[in-house]
Amino acid sequence: MIPPLLTFNSRGAIFSPSGAVDYQKFQKNLALLQGWGLDIRVSHACFKRCRYLAGRDHERAWHFVSLLEKGFDFLWASRGGYGALRLLPLLDEDLIDLRKPFWLIGFSDVSILLNYFTGRFGLITLHAPVITSLYETSICAIAALKKLLFAGEEIFLTGKSWEEGETEGLLLGGNLVSLVSLLGTRWFPDLSGKILFLEEINEDLYRIDRLFTQLYHAGVFQRISGLALGEFKGVDVNGLRELVYEYFDGPTVAELPVGHTANNFPLLIGAKTRLVSRKEKAFLHQSLF
Repeated sequence: MIPPLLTFNSRGAIFSPSGAVDYQKFQKNLALLQGWGLDIRVSHACFKRCRYLAGRDHERAWHFVSLLEKGFDFLWASRGGYGALRLLPLLDEDLIDLRKPFWLIGFSDVSILLNYFTGRFGLITLHAPVITSLYETSICAIAALKKLLFAGEEIFLTGKSWEEGETEGLLLGGNLVSLVSLLGTRWFPDLSGKILFLEEINEDLYRIDRLFTQLYHAGVFQRISGLALGEFKGVDVNGLRELVYEYFDGPTVAELPVGHTANNFPLLIGAKTRLVSRKEKAFLHQSLF
């Protein structure tokens, strides 16, 4: 399911599946999107609080499902944090089908939902800045996001070759901690033959080691066809590279400009992807059509 391109006055809504939202920060960032000519609906439900969450589980799930039923062109997450995992059993129960393809947009903890909708409905979803991080994102990354949504421009991201090779397949994954939280559940994505994308922020190297080791013993690195690594902000690059060498010997492109930094370029989850890792060039290429 490929979402249609956006146009002037396309209808969309904001949802809060994870952490509680700072209203002032949200409003500042929302103004940027409204400048694109989009018709964006914001409900008071986006600003509910329950401890560190944006409302109780059933409130967040109900609001999200109610937005799906209204047939919006896009649903954009207000922020990440933690909490999307808690919604999955409720979505299994309350969500029967999709009325039409739409853009589901977010990253970090929201990558759990991106992979869920790709796996369950075959919907191509968009790994891109959440609303509250738009002003922290570089002008180039925002421009690439707009060109993708409105013009279907191809994604071409360059990185560094950590293991040579070339592969093609569907891209799945996202935030490392969030992905590993799905292991042992019925919602862990089928990664057989897929290209796995991972990014993370401010985790000690031993914690990254623990997560990679868990993925390895679960058979993940033995099943994937390629590895695409985004930003691992605050993580020792040389140490991370040694870990990757221990667990995966297939095509690996690292230091792609995607993740918890200003260079958070868009990626299509569930889309056909080409990964090329050579000494002279290393890149990831995607196209909607």
